[in-house]
Amino acid sequence: MPIKPSELNPEFLKKLEDRYGPISKDDFFADDLSYYAKADKPEERGEGGGVTHTIINLPSFGTLYKSLEDARDDAMALTRDKDLKGDPSYRQQASDIRDTFNTFRTWFRNNYPDQYDLATGKISEVVKEMSTTAGAPGYNTPYAFRKKGSKSPVAKYIKMGYTPVKD
Repeated sequence: MPIKPSELNPEFLKKLEDRYGPISKDDFFADDLSYYAKADKPEERGEGGGVTHTIINLPSFGTLYKSLEDARDDAMALTRDKDLKGDPSYRQQASDIRDTFNTFRTWFRNNYPDQYDLATGKISEVVKEMSTTAGAPGYNTPYAFRKKGSKSPVAKYIKMGYTPVKD
């Protein structure tokens, strides 16, 4: 789902404005911030009211972050393997992988905080779950509209246009 400019960090948007010009309400971003769709002359809408966009590829570190995270997790899991537990050269390799991930994570978090938040799942969902009464089940109890032990108000149902039937 595309991301609107209003949902992003103003510092990030300022960097883009400095480089590509003003951001309009018709601009949007990929959900992983891998590209920026900049509206071409948003004031000049086409016959159908649409706007054309220029796609600007952005440096997206989300995939790299996930790959390094997986490599770190795999390396640490292998350190518990009985054959590799006593191997100091493997332990050093696993430690190097862990350190590389930690160094990259710190750099990523400090230099591209919006992408870091997306990659780590720290941005709350943009679309809230919608609730409608059509999604709720109906009343399925015989006492939904009257107390237990009281008779059904047949006269009221007949007045509303219903016809009584035998069970």
